[in-house]
Amino acid sequence: MRIALVIERLDIGRGGRETSTAQIAAALAGRGHGVTVLCQQSSWNCPGVEVRALGRRGLSRAGKLRQFIADVRREMDGAGFDIVHSVLPVPGATIYQPRGGTIPAQRRASRRRRSHLGAAISALTEPLNRHRAAMAKLERDVVCDPATTCLAVSDMVAEEFVEFYGRSEGVRTVFGGVDLPAIDEETRAHWRVRLRQKLGVTSGDPVFLTVAVNYELKGVAETIDAFGAWRQRGVAEHARLMIVGRDPALAEGYRRMASLRGIGGQVTFEPPTDEMWKLYAAADVCVLLSWYDPCSRVVLEATRLGIPSITTATNGAAEIVHAGAGVVVRSPGDRAGVVAAMTMLADPDRRAECANACRRAADGLSMGRHVDELIDTYTQVMTT
Repeated sequence: MRIALVIERLDIGRGGRETSTAQIAAALAGRGHGVTVLCQQSSWNCPGVEVRALGRRGLSRAGKLRQFIADVRREMDGAGFDIVHSVLPVPGATIYQPRGGTIPAQRRASRRRRSHLGAAISALTEPLNRHRAAMAKLERDVVCDPATTCLAVSDMVAEEFVEFYGRSEGVRTVFGGVDLPAIDEETRAHWRVRLRQKLGVTSGDPVFLTVAVNYELKGVAETIDAFGAWRQRGVAEHARLMIVGRDPALAEGYRRMASLRGIGGQVTFEPPTDEMWKLYAAADVCVLLSWYDPCSRVVLEATRLGIPSITTATNGAAEIVHAGAGVVVRSPGDRAGVVAAMTMLADPDRRAECANACRRAADGLSMGRHVDELIDTYTQVMTT
């Protein structure tokens, strides 16, 4: 098959969609398919994958989007692709897979995490955001085109297609998947001991790990607040909360927040790192209190590594956690629920039960399985 993958940027340092798209492209090429990535700009390359950086032109973000869509459509018309698989709503694409979730769901999440006044102001100013308005129109047009197959990365997103667009036909769920590096248990154990010693954590006290670039969307403030409330119970004196993903200078406000709650010494902030797997090795529990997440890679990675998670019902990956791989709370603002979950998972026996559930689910969360299902979808689309 000749497959085009469409994404605005391909910079795996940004995580999320970019990392998943790069892993999918590499896996498809490794199976002998012709793969072309169409993007505005890229800092990634891979043997067997052609990356066409079409450039960013236009005076505004909305103008750049319109120009990029036009460039992609010209490439589609002339290249003879069998499948055009886009994470952007590109008219005429064979497959639309909104890896960031549907636009209406993103808007709702933005309002949900604001105060009543902030939500009202947001509702009034939203129409003035020309880029978001253009994306919303494009998505509506694409989803309403029966010739385009809609792919959801979780059942939650599949339900959004029904809720916001009334579409259930031609919608398939290909649940998210992640790649893991080949790391033996001895190496992981070595990393674990070294980092926990550095953090000053005893063998019996838990390390909670949050990985996020967008602190606001991923509920970092709420995580710090809940951790502080849990620590006030006088438990696990040497427990730590490790927050990874943002430049420490940009996290200063969150550092002050931790200090004001009396837990400044128990919360550490780490910048983005290429050694994320070492930090996972030191962790006992992943905490991701997302206001909205189509299917968090962090929770999938943690689950595959045998690390239980605390996450929210507004994270599509929660369906895995519901199956015993941790605890799902209603929302980031459910402090009592998060504190109860921390209490439960601080218990080594309960944590071990959840870790075993993680391991049982691990093989079904691989990128290999995800790509198998994508190829099956491509084949079905081509034969209908």
